[in-house]
Amino acid sequence: MAYKITKAVNDMQNKHIKITIHAGAHKTATTHLQNRLLENENLFAKGGCSYLGPEKIREEFGTLWKALGRKEKNQQQKRKLADLAAGQPRLLISEENIIGGFKDLMNGPNREMIYPKAIERLTRLAQLVAPNPLHIAMAVREPCSYYVSVYNQLLMSGRFQTWERFSKGLDPTAVKWSDILRPMTKIPGVAQVSIWRYEDYHRVFPQVLDRLIGQPRPEIPSLLEKRLHAGLSERAVNACCTWHAAGYGGRLGAVAREDFPISDVYPKFAPWPEALVRESQAAYGQDIDALGRAHEITVLE
Repeated sequence: MAYKITKAVNDMQNKHIKITIHAGAHKTATTHLQNRLLENENLFAKGGCSYLGPEKIREEFGTLWKALGRKEKNQQQKRKLADLAAGQPRLLISEENIIGGFKDLMNGPNREMIYPKAIERLTRLAQLVAPNPLHIAMAVREPCSYYVSVYNQLLMSGRFQTWERFSKGLDPTAVKWSDILRPMTKIPGVAQVSIWRYEDYHRVFPQVLDRLIGQPRPEIPSLLEKRLHAGLSERAVNACCTWHAAGYGGRLGAVAREDFPISDVYPKFAPWPEALVRESQAAYGQDIDALGRAHEITVLE
């Protein structure tokens, strides 16, 4: 048995592996999807797809770059990639931090482009796995909703900022996912870019799995009965501000969410003016629709 496994790995070094990178983005149900993949990896491994998720990446290697042997010689890099594929013709990697860390979204996020280092990072990744074709898959989200969720997560993780500071200078109507998505299609070695709207996630879940792990695939339920990362209520955010001003630190958002959960009594934190939200939703829809019409990117509908 050991001989057969070794031979399969050696054979894979001489064949192209279809590599799909699920690149997030943050706050687009990424954790939910990763949990479904981890729970069912033995099932779709039978269909020819090996899975490398954030749990294994961070616990065994530290970073995806180390897992792929970035600082090692070419042959050793090929060996590591073949080991990760474990004899399968497909390798799915899910790691949202590959396009940028959560710190890139702090201090009012960046003002000119979301995930400003995404293209640089994905270019390095494509070079590292060459000549194997790289397929990129990721979710997008309406900017007003997206940045509120990012802000909630900052409070949950203990990195306090006021909403005023976080949102200063940020115009959600000017944020375009296409600013990073279009350049992705031009990266040498990238064979395909597929996206889906976070808002459509539960409806396109089967299509997402088809893109990530190929066909045939097992039936994997989405299990969306409960959100993994519920947001914060307005009362909870106000409590975080009060506690921080009083000198308290740590994961204030986590405590406030438990004390003041979203409910009829404690409405969801919604700081953007309604007119701005409508304008942002319209701009977001036009941006993603334009990508689909241009056939540069596959938009899962």
